[in-house]
Amino acid sequence: MRIKPIMLLAAAGVAGLGLAIGSDALGKYEEPAYSVDRKEGDFEIRSYPSVIAAEVIVPGRGEYSANNAFKILAGYIFGKNVSKTKIAMTVPVTEKVNAEKIAMTVPVTTTVDKKNMTMRFYMPSKYTLDTLPEPIDKRIKLYYQSPLRFAVIRFSGFTSQENCRKHEEQLNLWLKKQNLTPSGEALRAFYNPPWTLPFMRRNEIWIPL
Repeated sequence: MRIKPIMLLAAAGVAGLGLAIGSDALGKYEEPAYSVDRKEGDFEIRSYPSVIAAEVIVPGRGEYSANNAFKILAGYIFGKNVSKTKIAMTVPVTEKVNAEKIAMTVPVTTTVDKKNMTMRFYMPSKYTLDTLPEPIDKRIKLYYQSPLRFAVIRFSGFTSQENCRKHEEQLNLWLKKQNLTPSGEALRAFYNPPWTLPFMRRNEIWIPL
């Protein structure tokens, strides 16, 4: 992995997450390495190598679920683990709303009442699964994420459902023009605490290919 000159720490892109990081943190946080295979304006095709992720799945969607998932994972890296080890924060924080599918469409799925949110923190590159501290909260799963390829759109502004959906639609339209087919559901990647000025935010939608 490499350290990239990113703007600020991700804070799950929702109000009230309260992680004390400001603009003086520029360039401080490790981000998973990636290569850019194609770039067109705000659109990119990126290849990511294998990384270790800490993941939690919580019921529901929206701000409450995002807060809940973030607190669980933040507790783990801030020392709520068997060895009481503090782990450096990395960026981005990603989230995905999982829905029980009735009929599969791209990119829309019809859903019933079972809905969950998946949130991931990516672990610093110095760790392996053997050296990471064991979570106390058994809802947290640690695993190697296989190398992946994503189509990405980068945008600023608030991380509202409406803004994220709008940019996800734009990314899907771009993929169709490129004759590329998604292989899974979109992820939302956030790099800033909620008090960051909207025009300074780095937000992204990732669609696996």
